[in-house]
Amino acid sequence: MAVAVMEALMIFIVSCLCVFLILHLIKFFNKVWWNPIRIQSAMRAQGMKGPPYRFLHGNTKEIYNMRSEIMSSPMELSHQMLARIQPHVYSWIKLYGMNFLSWYGPQAQLVITEPELIKEVLSNKDGAYPKSVIQNYAEKLLGDGLVLSQGKKWLKMRKLAIHAFHAESLKGTIPAMIVSVETMLDRWRQEGVKEIEVFQEFKVLTSEIISRAAFRSSYLEGKNIFDMLTRMALIVGRNNYKVGISGIKKFFKTRDDIESEKLDRGIRDCMLKVIKRREEVMMGTEPDGFGSDFLGLLLKAYHENDKTKKISIDDLIDECKTFYVAGHETTTSSLTWTLLFLAIHTDWQNRAREEVLQIFGQKNPCPDSIGRLKTMTMIVNESLRLYPPVFNLTREVKREVKLGKLIVPAKMTICLSVLALHNNPQIWGEDAHLFKPERFAGGVAEATKNNATAFLPFGLGPRSCVGLNFALSEIKIALSMILQHYRFTLSPSYVHSPEHILTISPRTHSSSSNGEPMWWTPIRIQSSMKSQGIKGPSYRFLHGNTKEIVSMISKSRSCPKELLHDTFPVIQPHIYSWIKLYGMNFLQWHGPQAQLIITEPGLIKEILNNKDRAYPKAKPPSFLKKLLGDGLAMSEGAKWLKMRKLANHTFHGESLKNMIPAMTASSEIMLERWRHYESKEIDVFLEFKVLTSEIISKTAFGSSYLEGQHIFDMLTRMAHIISGNSYRIRIPGIGFFLKTSDEIEAENLEATIRNSFMKMMKKREQEAMLGDIDGYGNDFFGFLLEAYNDSDKTKKISVDDLIDECKTFFVGGQETTSSSLTWTVLLLAIHTDWQDKARNEVLELFGQQNPSQDSIAKLKIMTMVINESLRLYSPIVAVTRRVEREIKMGKITVPANMEVIISPLAVHQNPEIWGEDVHLFKPERFAEGLAKATNNNIAAFFPFGLGTRNCVGMSFSITETKVALSMILQRYRFTLSPTYAHCPVEVLTMCPQHGVQVILQPYEPKLGRKRHVSGKLDRYGHDFFGQLLKACHDEDKSKKISVDHLIR
Repeated sequence: MAVAVMEALMIFIVSCLCVFLILHLIKFFNKVWWNPIRIQSAMRAQGMKGPPYRFLHGNTKEIYNMRSEIMSSPMELSHQMLARIQPHVYSWIKLYGMNFLSWYGPQAQLVITEPELIKEVLSNKDGAYPKSVIQNYAEKLLGDGLVLSQGKKWLKMRKLAIHAFHAESLKGTIPAMIVSVETMLDRWRQEGVKEIEVFQEFKVLTSEIISRAAFRSSYLEGKNIFDMLTRMALIVGRNNYKVGISGIKKFFKTRDDIESEKLDRGIRDCMLKVIKRREEVMMGTEPDGFGSDFLGLLLKAYHENDKTKKISIDDLIDECKTFYVAGHETTTSSLTWTLLFLAIHTDWQNRAREEVLQIFGQKNPCPDSIGRLKTMTMIVNESLRLYPPVFNLTREVKREVKLGKLIVPAKMTICLSVLALHNNPQIWGEDAHLFKPERFAGGVAEATKNNATAFLPFGLGPRSCVGLNFALSEIKIALSMILQHYRFTLSPSYVHSPEHILTISPRTHSSSSNGEPMWWTPIRIQSSMKSQGIKGPSYRFLHGNTKEIVSMISKSRSCPKELLHDTFPVIQPHIYSWIKLYGMNFLQWHGPQAQLIITEPGLIKEILNNKDRAYPKAKPPSFLKKLLGDGLAMSEGAKWLKMRKLANHTFHGESLKNMIPAMTASSEIMLERWRHYESKEIDVFLEFKVLTSEIISKTAFGSSYLEGQHIFDMLTRMAHIISGNSYRIRIPGIGFFLKTSDEIEAENLEATIRNSFMKMMKKREQEAMLGDIDGYGNDFFGFLLEAYNDSDKTKKISVDDLIDECKTFFVGGQETTSSSLTWTVLLLAIHTDWQDKARNEVLELFGQQNPSQDSIAKLKIMTMVINESLRLYSPIVAVTRRVEREIKMGKITVPANMEVIISPLAVHQNPEIWGEDVHLFKPERFAEGLAKATNNNIAAFFPFGLGTRNCVGMSFSITETKVALSMILQRYRFTLSPTYAHCPVEVLTMCPQHGVQVILQPYEPKLGRKRHVSGKLDRYGHDFFGQLLKACHDEDKSKKISVDHLIR
C-alpha cells in the first residue's frame, strides 16, 4: 500500500513537473516564435513589410553583420551617416518603404521615418507611447534618471532639471564655460602643437564645463567618474545588437557583465563621495543650503521634508550619472563634427569668424550677444542635421493604438530614426547629404517648411532634451573663442570613420596602426568613384600608379621622335593612354593620393573659375615648395590677394609700356651677339633663356642677367631636381631621418638662393637710403620692399614673403617665355611661309625701327602664330587644384582632399574641339580671334591658366615674345638645322631636351635703310631713343653709355 502511494506521489510530482515544463516551453515558444509570427502576419496584412523574423535572434544577426562590414573600414569623406551608422535602416527603407517592421530578438520593432507619424508618437498626447524600458548595460549607465524614468518620478525630476537650466541659471553658467575654454586654449598655446586631436580635447572641455556648471567641481576631480562612464558607454555600444536568453545571466556572466557591475559600483561610490563632500562643505555656508547648481538642487530635494518633493539617494545618483553622461557625450560629438565641417569648409569658417569678431571683437562672448550669432547658428544646425547626437529614439506601445492608418499592438517597440529623417531628400532636397548651412538662413521653421518633426537633434515634445540651450550655448562659446584665436584646416592624417557608441563620434584609434591612408582610404575612394562612373587604373599599394607613369614617360623619352607637333602622347603618355581606356575624366593615383584627371572644358571652366571657393591650389610637393616658396603661384586667401595686388600694380598697362625699352635693349644685346653666328648654327633655347633672364632682371629687379646669373643657375638646377622627383613616392616623415642626395642639394640651394636675395635686398635698401633711387624704386622689387617696410600691418609683408615672390618671378619670368619663344621660332623655322608673313607684317608696322607699344597690339599675324604655338606647345602642361570640401562637380560627387589635375595639352589637342588636323601648325585657326577659334568655349584654350588665378604676367610674356620675335624677323631669316633632334620634355614647362638649333641668315630688306660698307646696319633711327642706342654701341669709350644708363 505504502509503495503504491509513493508511486502515485512520484507520478503526480513528475506529471506536475512535466506540465510545468510544458507550460514554460509553450510560453517560451509563444514568445520566441508564435507571437512574432502572428504579429508579423498581422502587420503584413496592413501593408507593413520588413525583413522576416529569424528564430530567437530576430534580425540582430543581419544588423550586426551589416554594421560590422561597414565599420570594418573608414568611409570616404562623405556625410551620408544613415548608410554608415544605421545600414540596416538605410537598406530596408529602400526594400520595404519609409516604415517597416524589424526584430530585436523576439521583440517587434516598428521603424518609423515618416515625419507626421514621428510627430504623433513624440507628442504622445494620449499617453500611449511611454519611454521604452531599458535593461542591462544602459540601465547601469543611466539608472532610472531623467532620460529613462516615467510618470510622476519623471515629472519631479524634469521640474528640478528645468529649474537648473532655465534662462537665468543658464546665464550664470556662462562664466564657467568661458574659463573652461580659456584653460583649453592656454594649453594649446603652451603645447604649441601644429596638429591636434580635437575630439579628445573637447571630451576634456565638456567634462570640465559640466563639472563646473552643474557640480561646482572640475574635470580633474571628476576624471575617474568620466573614465568609468566612458568605459561603460563602450560596453553599451558593443552590446547594442547582442541578444541573450532571458534569465541566463543569473547563472552565466560574460566579461562585459562582470566589468559593468564593477563599474556600476565604482561610479556609485565616487558619486557618494561627491555628495558627501558637498554636504560637508556647503551645509550652513549658502543661503540655499547646498548651492544653486544642479547638484545643490538635487541635494536640497534629497534632504526635503515634504515627501512629495523628496528624492531618494538612488534618484540623486541616477540624475548625476545622467547629467555627467548627457552633458559630456552630446556636446563633445556636436562640437567635434562642427569643427570638422569648418576645417573642411574654410569659407564658412571665415564667415563665422567675421561674425564673431564683428559681435565680440577680441572680448569673451557675453550672454546677451550669443543669440545674435546667426551664421554660427546656421552652421551648428547643419552640423546637428548631418551628425545628430541622438540619432535614434525609442518608445513603447502601452496599449493597442491606431498610428496613422495602422493598428499597432501593445508592447511593440517603436524606433524613430532621426538620421533617416535628417537625410530625407524629400524634405532637404537631393543635396541632403551635403554641408549647406544656408538651408537655415531663414531659421529652422523655414528650412523645414514649418514641419516640426523634420529636424529634431534633441528630440521633440515633452521629453525633448532639457539641456538643449545649455549645450548650444556651450558650443557657440567654445567655437567663438576658438575662431577668435585660430584658423584651422583638416589634417592629412585624418581618417573619416564615424561610429556609434552612445552618440555618433569619430573613431579614436590611430590610423597609422592599420594602414588606412595607404590602403583602405584609396580602395574606398576608388570604389566610390567607380560607382559614379569614374574609372581609372587600379590603385597599387603605396606607389599608386607612379611606377606605371614613370615607365610610360621613360619609354616615350627613349624613343626617337618624328618632327611632329603631337606633344600630348610625348609629354603625358599616361593621360593620353588612359583617356582612351577610361574616358575624358578618370581617376589615377600619385602614391596614396587620389587624383581626378579632368579634360572636359565645361568642368575645367567650373574648377578654374572656382566661384564657390571649393578648388584652392594644391599643396606643392616639398621640392616645388623650396623652389617657389609660398609666393603668388602657391599662396592662398588673404595673402594671395595682397600679393596679387602688388603684381597687378607691377604689370598693369602703363607699367608694361615702360618696360618695352628694357625689352628692346635686352633683345639688342642678344642680336648683337648673334652677328657672330650669321650663316651659322645657334641654339635659340639657350639664347632665349639668357634673354628672358635679362629682361626679367631689368624690368622687375632693376638688375641684369650677369648680376643674377648665379640665382638663375641655382633655380634651373632646382627645377631639374623637381623634374627628376615628380613621380617618386617617399614614406611620410622619412626625410627627417634619411635624406636623399637631391634633398640635401635642394636644401643647400634653397639656403644659397635665400642669401642671394637678401644681398639684393640689402643693396637696394642702401641705395634708397643714399637717395640714389626714388623710394625703393618703381619696379616689382621696389614695390615688394616698400610693402616689407610698410608700417600698416594690413599691407606689410614678411621677409619670407618678399623672397618667395622674388623666386616666383625669377622662375616665372624666365621659364614660360623662354620655352614659348623657342617653340615659336622652331615652328617659324619649319614653316618659312608663316615666317615671311610675320616678317612682312613687322616691316609694314615698324620698318627697321624698334617695336613700340602702340603698334605691338596691331601684330595680328604674329598673334595668330604665337597662339598656335602656345596651343601645340603649352608652357604649362598640368594645372593642379585641391578639393577643399565634398562638392558636386558636374554629376560627380567628389570627396574632400582629392587632387584635380587639368591637362591643357589634352584640351589643346582635342580633335573634337580643334578638328582632325589638331596636330598641324595652322595659325589661321586664330584668324578671327580666340572666341571664334574656340567656338566661344573659354576653357578650350588656356595656356596661361583661367579665372582669378591665371598668370599675372601673361601680357608681359606675350609682349616680350612679340618684341623679341619682331626684332629677330627684322634682321634674320632662319631655318631649322639638320642637327636638330626633336625631343620635347617637361622640366617645369615644356622645353626641348636637346635645345633648338637654327641656321641664321641675315635678312636683306628690299626697301628701307642700306647696309654700310662696314656691314653694320643703321637701324637705330634718328629719334632720341635711336641716339641712345647708338651711344650704347659706340666704340669710342668716351662717348659710350651703359645699358643701365640707357634705361634710366
